[in-house]
Amino acid sequence: MQAELAAQDRMMANKRPTPIVRDADALLRRGMEALEFDRIDEAVGVLRQAAEIAPDSHDVQLIYGVALMRAMEMYPAIAALEAAIALDPQSFFAHFRIAEAYMRVGVPSRAKEYLDTAMQISVTPEQRKMVRELASLEAKRAPLRVWRPDFVGLLRKKAPPK
Repeated sequence: MQAELAAQDRMMANKRPTPIVRDADALLRRGMEALEFDRIDEAVGVLRQAAEIAPDSHDVQLIYGVALMRAMEMYPAIAALEAAIALDPQSFFAHFRIAEAYMRVGVPSRAKEYLDTAMQISVTPEQRKMVRELASLEAKRAPLRVWRPDFVGLLRKKAPPK
């Protein structure tokens, strides 16, 4: 009996729930509400469903990336935020959040690229202030950071000219 229950638990752990709500906007609202109340796991689950239903929605990808960052799932968060940037290259918040994600994973060169872009596309003084504060925070962290190679930067330098 107990082995049977354990087998059922393993099957259910791998099974993805079918969303009852098939409206990405409704799921987005529920996910944002869950984030506001710090129900991070619920937000990630709901927003994952929204991203599956509407993979071409910039807002869904952006909020999903933010939820993944709050859940400390940094690499999936970066992927979602890159998808948001691909959908809307002029999105300030997508560039800002991906810069923050790259800072958290310790890739300051990529973070600086996205912060520079965020500064260029910022339209309000508040947005520019956000970028300056994040850049200042990174400048304070830089001397304490353990050096790690940035392979993307190395590959760019070694690429043959076209």
